[in-house]
Amino acid sequence: MGRTLIGLVVVLAFAAVLGTFGWFYAKDRIRSQQQYRLSADKISVTPPPHWVSDRFVEEVLRSSGLNQTGSLLDKTLPQKLTEAFAAYPWVEKVEQVVPRYPSGAEVKLLYRVPMALVEVSRLGTLPVDRNGILLPQEYLVDTLADRWSQHLVIQGIQSTPLGAVGTPWGDPLVQTAAQLAAELSDITEPLQLAQITPAMETSPSGARIVWRLKTVAGTEIRWGAFPSDNPDTETKIKKLLKRHEDFRSLDNIPANLQPVDVSRE
Repeated sequence: MGRTLIGLVVVLAFAAVLGTFGWFYAKDRIRSQQQYRLSADKISVTPPPHWVSDRFVEEVLRSSGLNQTGSLLDKTLPQKLTEAFAAYPWVEKVEQVVPRYPSGAEVKLLYRVPMALVEVSRLGTLPVDRNGILLPQEYLVDTLADRWSQHLVIQGIQSTPLGAVGTPWGDPLVQTAAQLAAELSDITEPLQLAQITPAMETSPSGARIVWRLKTVAGTEIRWGAFPSDNPDTETKIKKLLKRHEDFRSLDNIPANLQPVDVSRE
């Protein structure tokens, strides 16, 4: 009886070892089978805005190498997809990756929105989002006129981007200007705003950066400080809208009332 039990244990152990080696041998072959290979058509994403390429999922898989190595059987696939999509310059945040075995995966994304155009000597005009993140210049290639009418152009910037697209510009002035442009985005086209420029202002309390705006026709607007506005941003916007309503355009304001100044109470 004892020998029989020992023999049974040995047989079971040997079978387990064979099974383990057999699985390790077979799993790579199984993963490589076409039905388990990762491809763009097996990934559903949050519908991208019109400025993002329709083929961007393919670009993400190709740049990360997942088009060659990705498998739906890989337990680390959610993490790999998170890293791959997070590296794409138009993606601000990967909110969730949900595997849908065996059909594919669902990826929930938050996309970056172009908010301003930074004018830089030698480099031309470069788009940024509200946080001053550098975005692909290709954004300006299609329907260029429409893009320019939608965004403020940030002028007076001496720096150049520190990194690649999808990374911060690296200049606090660009970041602050982009944030101000975001606050003004709803009135940029209606009021025909075109430019935003930083300027140094000195006072008894010391030097500080203030901001100036210009309309398409060249009317200057003294905005003042930002984001530590006094009055606050909402009040300043209301002032601009009131001037626009009173004169039917900021460019119709009489010369003796220019430049338009909303920087004070």
